[in-house]
Amino acid sequence: MPNELPPNFAQALEFPNEDLDVEFKRSLPLNDSIGKAKLAKEICALANHGGGWIVLGREDDGSYPAALPEELAGVDQDQINQIAAAYLQPSPHCTVSTQQPDGTDFRVPVIWVPACGTSPVCGKKNGPDDDRGRTQGIAKGVHYIRKAGPVSAPIESPDEWQDVIRRCVLSDKTSLLGALSTMIEQPRPAPETDEQNVLDANFEHMIERWKEEAQEHPYAVDLTDSFVAYGFQLVGAEPITTDQLKECLRHRPNDTRRTHVFFDEGYNSPYRPFVIEVAEHDGLEVHVNTADFDHRAIWRLSECLSGAEVISYWEDTEWIKSAVEGRSSRPWEKGQHIWIAQQIAYANSFLSTVKHIANYFNFTGDVRIRVLFSGLSGRNLKSPNNRVYYSMDYRAHQNTKQVDFVLSVADLAAETRSSAIASIIQPMNKLTQGPEITAESVVRALEDS
Repeated sequence: MPNELPPNFAQALEFPNEDLDVEFKRSLPLNDSIGKAKLAKEICALANHGGGWIVLGREDDGSYPAALPEELAGVDQDQINQIAAAYLQPSPHCTVSTQQPDGTDFRVPVIWVPACGTSPVCGKKNGPDDDRGRTQGIAKGVHYIRKAGPVSAPIESPDEWQDVIRRCVLSDKTSLLGALSTMIEQPRPAPETDEQNVLDANFEHMIERWKEEAQEHPYAVDLTDSFVAYGFQLVGAEPITTDQLKECLRHRPNDTRRTHVFFDEGYNSPYRPFVIEVAEHDGLEVHVNTADFDHRAIWRLSECLSGAEVISYWEDTEWIKSAVEGRSSRPWEKGQHIWIAQQIAYANSFLSTVKHIANYFNFTGDVRIRVLFSGLSGRNLKSPNNRVYYSMDYRAHQNTKQVDFVLSVADLAAETRSSAIASIIQPMNKLTQGPEITAESVVRALEDS
């Protein structure tokens, strides 16, 4: 199945023969219109098939020539996507990598073609005509698919349309869920007030403690500046006890225990919660901010059902750096990147935890949310997944971004919280001038995680 194709480009070379998911092209002159139109047809067919690979510079029987054909030298991702945009609608965004096959002294371009989305892909314009006036490569308005052979050919029967339509309908589920989220009440701006409430006190207290401990326990980057702080307050909630808070955290469902586990009190001793008073309210507090942990975190939960947690960027860990550099030639510099999919996952984990706390104490009112991103200046969008590629350098030129809003507990349900997640991530992402984060793109990112 196409969805089972590995994301590791090196594994694309392990296919011994062409298949419905894999196309080999020994030579394809991409500097002329005929070559471009032929490649566009292959991309169209693979997208409608559900995704697949195109390996350039490889014979149909799976072997390789003595040298890479000259016209394939320098093929890059921008060139491939320009061809797709010129000949296809809607245009898939392909990812390109060069890989060296065993037994050769050259590298070949490998193209990953993603599955079509909510609409099947078709020809946007005709390829050039040959000497007899016949259209070469791709034809305008024609939908291509992979067929036995394997070949890329027009869809000609209802049976051939069936799988394509089914794939588009399933993809449209993502759009539908995103649209549903936007129909629910959007997060409202937090009201301005001069009152020093519990959220303000907890939030400021935790950031102050974070910076103190960051100076005491040096890290790969300067943690006094690089962190993300999350906070919430159940507006008007009746106070409870710290023992009740502990029981609430122990009974979290599985969906609050993915990625970073917010307000996790399961660390081994001495990282157990202790009670401390802030702004005349007791609360549980945990500091996991020593060299024993590559990913740092401190948190506080108040008896007034307000809490704040400060965490380091997962993007700055040695684990991510080693994983990226161990499977590709790309460098990964600590303190230099923002991984949007990870930040979406963080926001989802945080909001699901807040929803659990509200449900546990039968709270049904409004929730105040605050998130502060610090240490953004100079960071650019990047992903450790080698299938995710940004053609531009989306880099932040502002160091901090804080968002405050209010929404109802009902809007934190798993089916509808994508709008709240987008409201957290997009203001930060906007500083990089990166692609817009919407409720629909949040749903898609969470489904891929």
